[in-house]
Amino acid sequence: MAAAFAALVSLQNNMRLIYSHTNHTFPFEIEQILSLWGSVRFLIDFMTSYDNSHGVRRETAEALEIRIARAAQVAEDVIEAHMVDQIRCGKTRPSRFLLDLQKVALGMDYMKRKASTVIERSGTLDPPPPLHSSTAAAAQSTPLPTSSMVGFDDVLFNLLDLLTGVPLSRRVISIQGMGGMGKTTLAINAFQHPYIVQHFDVCLWATISQEYSIQKILAQLLSCMRRSPGGTVGEMRERLYKSLYGRRYLIVLDDMWTLKAWDDMNVKFLFPDTNDGSRVVVTTRNANVANHLGDCRVAMSFLDEDSSWHLFCQNAFAKQQGCPPELEETAKKVVARCKGLPLAIVVVGGHLRKSPTTLVYWENVAQSILYSTENDEQCLKVLSLSYRYLPAHLKPCFLLLGAFPEDEMIYAHDVLKLWIAEGFIGYFVGSSLEEVAAYYLWDLYMRNLILVDRFDSEKVYKFKLHDLVRELCLQTAKKEEFLYVFETSGAITRERRVVISGEVNHETITSDAPVRFLICNGGRYGINNLYDLKLLRTSSKVVTTLTSESIFQQVNLRYLNVDLVYIRRPVLYLPSSISFLCNLQILTIVVLDQSKVIAPYGIWEMLQLRHIEVNMICLIDPLPADQANHLVMRNLYALLKVENFRLSEEVCKRIPNVRELRLSYCDEVSWYYCPRNLGCFHQLQILALQFDGNSKWREFAMSLVFPSSLRELRLSGCGVDWEELTMMVGSLPRLERLSLFRNSVIGSVWTPVEGKFCHLKYLHIYGCHDLVCWNADNSHFPVLRYLRLRNLSKLIEFPSGIGEIATLENIELRFCSASSTISAMRTLAEQEELANESLRLTVYFRGDEETMESFKNEVREEGLTSCTNLSLHLLSS
Repeated sequence: MAAAFAALVSLQNNMRLIYSHTNHTFPFEIEQILSLWGSVRFLIDFMTSYDNSHGVRRETAEALEIRIARAAQVAEDVIEAHMVDQIRCGKTRPSRFLLDLQKVALGMDYMKRKASTVIERSGTLDPPPPLHSSTAAAAQSTPLPTSSMVGFDDVLFNLLDLLTGVPLSRRVISIQGMGGMGKTTLAINAFQHPYIVQHFDVCLWATISQEYSIQKILAQLLSCMRRSPGGTVGEMRERLYKSLYGRRYLIVLDDMWTLKAWDDMNVKFLFPDTNDGSRVVVTTRNANVANHLGDCRVAMSFLDEDSSWHLFCQNAFAKQQGCPPELEETAKKVVARCKGLPLAIVVVGGHLRKSPTTLVYWENVAQSILYSTENDEQCLKVLSLSYRYLPAHLKPCFLLLGAFPEDEMIYAHDVLKLWIAEGFIGYFVGSSLEEVAAYYLWDLYMRNLILVDRFDSEKVYKFKLHDLVRELCLQTAKKEEFLYVFETSGAITRERRVVISGEVNHETITSDAPVRFLICNGGRYGINNLYDLKLLRTSSKVVTTLTSESIFQQVNLRYLNVDLVYIRRPVLYLPSSISFLCNLQILTIVVLDQSKVIAPYGIWEMLQLRHIEVNMICLIDPLPADQANHLVMRNLYALLKVENFRLSEEVCKRIPNVRELRLSYCDEVSWYYCPRNLGCFHQLQILALQFDGNSKWREFAMSLVFPSSLRELRLSGCGVDWEELTMMVGSLPRLERLSLFRNSVIGSVWTPVEGKFCHLKYLHIYGCHDLVCWNADNSHFPVLRYLRLRNLSKLIEFPSGIGEIATLENIELRFCSASSTISAMRTLAEQEELANESLRLTVYFRGDEETMESFKNEVREEGLTSCTNLSLHLLSS
């Protein structure tokens, strides 16, 4: 049960957090704390152990879960309520608190004895698998699940034919099938197919969903064309229509539930029909929608036995190993019970991929699958197995994903911060909480429970949830009293984790509700009335005018993500009372009118802070402290969007373990700054520096001392030349990613130096307009994997020697000169002739009518479009 494990881990983190406070104002008896800590640690091990077992032993232990969860929650309430009274009001009632603490300690000890009885009756439970750095690395080296259309090749070819064949009039093609059948996967495979990319002038994608907004749909389509998504619905319709007129387009409308959505879009007056072969693809579960659209229908069917087995093996086993002979009979039983539904096969395969390869375990999984192909509810029963067999530490993490809206792209960094703030992430020697959380997310990916949109270096950046997987999260979370989503007004009285979706009346939360977790999706929930929710721990996507300081009385807050609205001042001062948030770990403030934010001195005393992101924030240097060691922010992991950061010696002492910095500079350069002190951040891995383009900043940039720990560097506006850039960062021993933005580097010629950039894997050059000649070959960037060039309008030629780099996988040119673009295509053709099948080239070329015609003619004359791994996008300016 996710609620029980989450409550235990959170309580454990609470005790660790309280004990770390420097003021020592909390009256504890060491015996009570040790007793409570020991009981919690025992119960965590107990739940982890029986979670790896199954059958009668598991069912016996599960009966304790609700009682364990409630006992842990009561203990949290007692400790945190006392903290509120102590910090807000200075109340000192140690005798009452110690009595309450003794009661909860006795209650947890009772749960420990009950768990011991279960162990004695059941025998020794399976030990929990270890989790440490080597475990994570081993798991991440496992080959990734495939995304190919196993068993649907004929369907894909049929769809490609419908997209590119006659008639020339605009055609609507529906892809219909039940949830989990692979409709979206089929549409993606067609949408990204090289032949389709070359055939259509423009390809657009929008996700509709069950709850849709015409404005959001139009915004998605316009964003695909890099057009402004703002304005009224009428203005957006007109802008889209004009942008599509006269161009052969492909538009995919994914996950349409009702005919009303189609009618509300008014497609006839949205997508022009100029007899040029344009196509609209709609994916839907509803046969009535597919039949109504009429033009053409692609029906998804269940996989046959051979295709089901092939898809299962791809997801359950490493390619080189295949199914072990001793498991083959049971594995085929598992596949047969999935009844040919691709999503069920993929998810069950992903679960078994991460599970013990014992016959007993696999037999238990096979016996647990009772599935028919009648409706989504039956599919959910199969998917629920993936949740039931998840390790205990992943269950609360997985269920919390249901807090994000349907079909929304989810950014990994948002998820990891929520997990940490909620206390779901345990401490492991040698790993930060962020690293452990990132491994948890990768583990969910390897189990096929999330659909990753972007990842590299075995790190997830953004992802989605399949509709049915999200429904599994919501149903299970509600059943286990873990998370509640309110889409209509209703009394919130006893719920601990609440998601408000849409315009729900804020008065529905009663003042004594034990709400700890509050996220607002779509609505504008005012935060000024939340003072009485004294146990509030996570508050996200709420709004405030900052006229009331009640938000800074929420002393239990770990996560604060707030939008400041109606602020009509160029400079905004955060109140000194922010230091009351002594437990705050994540601080994100969005100022909608771009006011500059000044933080008080007290922010340097918030020692639990791990992540600060405020746009744009100015941090006043901390006052020198006699006992500076007690005021060191050792937990601070990320400090983002800081303006004119002085980098003084005192600052460097206060944040020694920071790993990510994003800094911008826009004032006059003076003696005030200390650029050499940047080298004091020995844990720094990610650095972004943005300057306002003033040439005076060049000397400042040249004076920077970069720490040897740096892995990723982003520069903008510093104005150094190419030789100076190489001297500044070329010798950094761990630098893997370098992004050069507008005016970061000036000069027309770049001749790299051999022996520099030896570990660089990702090189992005965006808008260094002066670059004319780039004299590079395979010796200059020996391990480069990804190269992206953008807006290099003067670059004469793409260096062909780059294509000879053995590790290079992907080259992208976006809006570069015609000559450099064509030479890059020649490089790809040469590599394909040399049997280099791993290199891929993506090109976005834009120009006026004359330029486009000249470019097309030259490409045709040289036969460059025949390259297998070329993705060519032509956009008229």
